[in-house]
Amino acid sequence: MQRECVFGVAGAVLLATAGITACQGDASAAPPGAARVVKDTDDEAVIELSDGRRVSLRYQAGTGLLERHRSAGGKPWSHAKTVYATKTDPCQGIDLKAKRATVTVRANFGQYCRDGEPPTESVAAVGTGGLGKWDTHIAKNWDGWDRVDIARDGKSATFSSKSWASATTLDWRAGKGFGEVATTYKKLGERFLGTWRAEDGSHQVTFRQSKLNVPASATVEMLKGPACKVRMDLINIWEDRVQPRGAKVLEGEKTRYCPPEEFNSEYVVATADWPMELRNLGDATPLVTYRKA
Repeated sequence: MQRECVFGVAGAVLLATAGITACQGDASAAPPGAARVVKDTDDEAVIELSDGRRVSLRYQAGTGLLERHRSAGGKPWSHAKTVYATKTDPCQGIDLKAKRATVTVRANFGQYCRDGEPPTESVAAVGTGGLGKWDTHIAKNWDGWDRVDIARDGKSATFSSKSWASATTLDWRAGKGFGEVATTYKKLGERFLGTWRAEDGSHQVTFRQSKLNVPASATVEMLKGPACKVRMDLINIWEDRVQPRGAKVLEGEKTRYCPPEEFNSEYVVATADWPMELRNLGDATPLVTYRKA
């Protein structure tokens, strides 16, 4: 089962974690279903499952990500199977993790990735049982999944990435495969919600709360002079201030404060009962003062 999605979330640049994650240590002390890493290089990772089987995921130039496995006792390896076909370079190694008979893979690829360029293709994959079938999910223009957590019984797993502004998850369920990618954005403080009108009556700003897969936003609308209405995402959120990004014109043309200067402006509400101010970053002098409409 293979699905593809394209991410375009403003400000959500997330770095994938390199290396291999697995339960380590003496097998006699390991918890039920634990696995151990056998090999970990940039181009191949091998993990040994709790039942003694071994699973290998390796990169092959011009082909992509290949999987093979073998039974306990050193029996011959299975024929290599392509989990993800790509001609781009691998990035930051291959991550394998397992519980019981469930094996998860995180891997990233991109042109010139070996030279330090960011990934453009991120693979999340899960194999179960006899490992004859793998569910895969491909995310493009995405820096990859930070981690994966597998349920104790191996029947579900969650791939996730977090930033200070949002958390993105991808769930996998046995027998169902991968679900939809879900991004939860940081909530906007209650003090901001609603409509604020500039004291000179020239324009107003309306704040709306974040929803699943949709960041909090602010809409600026001119009330006097040339028509202008813009919508901005609020990715940078603190308790007393927010910084708008990515203004989109809904009506008319951009004008002063519609939108405010991007990357150099913030709306500030110092306490719940104070007016709102538009300020330049690093400057406490208000450019505009607003009152709740």
